[in-house]
Amino acid sequence: MSRRSKKEFSVGEEVRAKWPGSSLWFKATIKSIEDDDVFVTFEDGTEDVVRKNDISRDGSFRSRSKSPARRAGRRSRSRSPARRKPSPARQKKTSPARQQKGSPGRPKKVSQGPARQQKEKEDKKSENNPAPAQTTVIPDETPRRSSRRTVVSSTATTETRTYGTRSAVKAGKQTIDAPLESFSTRVAKTTHYEFGGPIGATLTVFFLPLAMYYFYFACGKNKCELTLKPGFSRKFADYYDPEAYLMFCGWMVFQAALYMLPIGKICLGQQLKNGSRLSYRLNGFLAFFLSICAFAGLVYKGYPVTKVYDKFLPLMTASIIFSFVMSSLLYIRAKFVANSQLAPGGNSHCTIYDWFIGHELNPRIGNFDLKFFCELRPGLIGWIMIDLAFLVKALESGTPMDNLPMILLVCFHTLYVADALWCEDAILTTMDITSDGFGFMLVFGDLAWVPFVYSLQARFLVDHSVTMAYRNYYLAAIVCLGLFGYYIFRSSNCQKNMFRKNPNNPALKDLATIQTPNKKLLVGGWWGMVQHPNYLGDIMMAFSWSLFCGCKSIFVYFYPFYLTVLLVHRQRRDDYHCRQKYGPAWDKYTQLVPYRIFPKLY
Repeated sequence: MSRRSKKEFSVGEEVRAKWPGSSLWFKATIKSIEDDDVFVTFEDGTEDVVRKNDISRDGSFRSRSKSPARRAGRRSRSRSPARRKPSPARQKKTSPARQQKGSPGRPKKVSQGPARQQKEKEDKKSENNPAPAQTTVIPDETPRRSSRRTVVSSTATTETRTYGTRSAVKAGKQTIDAPLESFSTRVAKTTHYEFGGPIGATLTVFFLPLAMYYFYFACGKNKCELTLKPGFSRKFADYYDPEAYLMFCGWMVFQAALYMLPIGKICLGQQLKNGSRLSYRLNGFLAFFLSICAFAGLVYKGYPVTKVYDKFLPLMTASIIFSFVMSSLLYIRAKFVANSQLAPGGNSHCTIYDWFIGHELNPRIGNFDLKFFCELRPGLIGWIMIDLAFLVKALESGTPMDNLPMILLVCFHTLYVADALWCEDAILTTMDITSDGFGFMLVFGDLAWVPFVYSLQARFLVDHSVTMAYRNYYLAAIVCLGLFGYYIFRSSNCQKNMFRKNPNNPALKDLATIQTPNKKLLVGGWWGMVQHPNYLGDIMMAFSWSLFCGCKSIFVYFYPFYLTVLLVHRQRRDDYHCRQKYGPAWDKYTQLVPYRIFPKLY
């Protein structure tokens, strides 16, 4: 059998590929080619990376020889005397005792291989008692007749799979059962770009910090409106303040210390594409509670927490600088880790794109997971600390009733963050943890964008009061909208998390599902109304927060519009990955649940 054709292969070509970890060849389709690595899809839908030497064109597999030596009635020249039929004369000379007992060292007839005997037993059994096909595990056999394949990665093992004889495989009669999981420890080169590829990544890196400065200068104490000349400060001292930089670094160290406290349960994350499962200590809510207690202690001791308001610009600058430095260090570190630890979407071999998306999937220093730490701790909790500092600033010049919109806004923000940290294990199932690398996109978003942009509404209410007729009725309606959005957000996420942990949970037995080759898809409850009901609830809450600021400025509505665009983009990314993963099952799901986020609209 020819192992490889002299000609080069092309994308989309149908070939024969050797199944990784075995000596068996199966039909496959080439998806992409990178140097000596070829990404293929086998007939059963399994995707894997194989070497070029393990690929051959279908025509190079020859059928079984029809030489005269294999014809009926003819003996092969290579056949040993022990396998020949005895002549009549020899049969007559055989003693009766030998005819009964047979030779102790030589069987009376050639025995069939264990795999063939097992297959005949199964065929007879299936004829008498038809039953659904299932994989049968056969104990240690010779690899030429029946082989067992177990794919072993760093910490995970797939289910055992059984194959038939080589002749059945060559004849195309052998069918293989798809495994529950199929892992590959090698990460192929990224061929699908997101966020506009390298050009889009470059523009994003440039415009995001610029947008943060624009929001600060365009929405200030005197006015908050769209303008082409926001009045950027040209004084270096306005951006650099040693005390502000120390405050930011101290905050990062404080949260890292809380993260390392040996308190809280340890939870295993989702199974990654290389088969591994990482462990995480869940004490985010404790860190949030201790942070609020520390803030209250500072206020009680008379520390001027309003410095956060006074030094907002240099604090924001410190977070931007820290994000650039950390992203660069993460990229350099990723150059020295094993290929299996790289992010599937951040291995394009393009420096700016991989630096932006994240080259390494889950960078860790010992047990300290940098991505998991930054995802919820310093930025999200820091957002509430900034809100509380702004609330203290507002109460210095007004009564609680005068600042009722501000108080309600901070309460909703606090509820939102507390909910995320109370259900901290839910983030382990998100794309951010399981699929996206840890690069500038997540670092900047977690440490700079979230705390200093999401607090725009609170900063607006510090400098601009909200006065209107029937204000209390107006605020009551907004509270109802925000609570209803939170109810949709929380209840839909609870359904999703319960289903992911245990699809057979009795509490979900009445919800419809769709079976896929690997798992089930939930199409009942909230997830039978729209594909992402949690996104719908999130957007409803975002608009309610902006409504607390009235209608004086369009700036305060940036967050809900930005969040809508962000979630629509994430929904499209999720749709692409699910279509690749589930195939026809995902098409069936989208037919049953056609609306993505907004019922009857989108």
